[in-house]
Amino acid sequence: MKMSILYLSKAVSPRIRQMLSTNVIGAAGQSPVYQQLSTDQKLSQLPRPHFAELVKGDRLLGVCCFCERETRIDQTPLTSYYVRYFSFLDQLRVAKRLPNGRKKNSQLKQEVHELLTGTAFAHASHTPNLFYAYVDPNNARSALLCEEFGFETIGSFRTQMIGRLFPRERCLPERVTPETQPLLRKLLSTHYQNYNFYTEDNLFYQDNYFVLRDSDGKILAGLQANPEQWKIHSLPSPLGKILLNVGSRIPVFNRLLNQQFRFLAVDYIYSPDDNEQYLIQLIETLLARFGLYTAMFLVDDKSDLTKQINNINKGLISKLQKAIPISIIVKPNQLTTNQLKHLKKHPTFLSSFDTT
Repeated sequence: MKMSILYLSKAVSPRIRQMLSTNVIGAAGQSPVYQQLSTDQKLSQLPRPHFAELVKGDRLLGVCCFCERETRIDQTPLTSYYVRYFSFLDQLRVAKRLPNGRKKNSQLKQEVHELLTGTAFAHASHTPNLFYAYVDPNNARSALLCEEFGFETIGSFRTQMIGRLFPRERCLPERVTPETQPLLRKLLSTHYQNYNFYTEDNLFYQDNYFVLRDSDGKILAGLQANPEQWKIHSLPSPLGKILLNVGSRIPVFNRLLNQQFRFLAVDYIYSPDDNEQYLIQLIETLLARFGLYTAMFLVDDKSDLTKQINNINKGLISKLQKAIPISIIVKPNQLTTNQLKHLKKHPTFLSSFDTT
């Protein structure tokens, strides 16, 4: 579909793949600046993506990806769109206006506003839907975009990290098979029934879901383990520069932090009954099995998991990198006041697949 400026599609074109695979994330001096090295692989795994391309001639200047998902708000089904990728060429990131002047800039804003109603994705204008994303509240550009396009903050989360210089296998986890997947789907659906935006879109990615059972077969803890690698360009603050440039050369210490940062992205955590001791056993065992030293996962500040994580020894890595709050924002379309209150009251389900 062609708008006046933006081009909409549902396919991952070669130029989209090229731009997103080489995209560098972060603002120098304000946040870590890094490149995700598994983007090319993950683009092929996205269900129901919608791409909006900004093109000048034959040149791709920017691209956004919206993942269409079915969600519920207080048992009422509706369509949601997760803002998965948002990438523009460097010269456009810092420019106050786009090439070809103010008129085109105004037209672009108008088309983005139309996109964020859902109507451009064949969604009826009178049918409730919403867009949601995660942004750093300290990033001025992100704050400006939120204000410009009518996003509201409904909560916050933190990226938690657990590090072990010498991880060891502390339990005997079981990899979930296709035969036992239906049981896990039901278990996780119940576990996250009071969370916003729970989705199974990223569940069982590469068949890497593991559980820990007791002698009677009861599941004590479970999680999905996705090995990831980032190329870290810089860290904020003078200490961050020292840690990256000097610490990465120190044997053993560089297991936790180096420019080629390899880690385990933890997803779909199942940890009932405040049994965090089983969760940490499972995490450390999987670190040892995958040959990694750091686990990373996202935790909503209103989630019960936050309490459990605070009782866990997260290791040295958590002291090197303080967990900062990231805002969860929504663009509500035709939602009632009570539905918006519901979103703000409840924790949000967070998938590390969506951010890595």
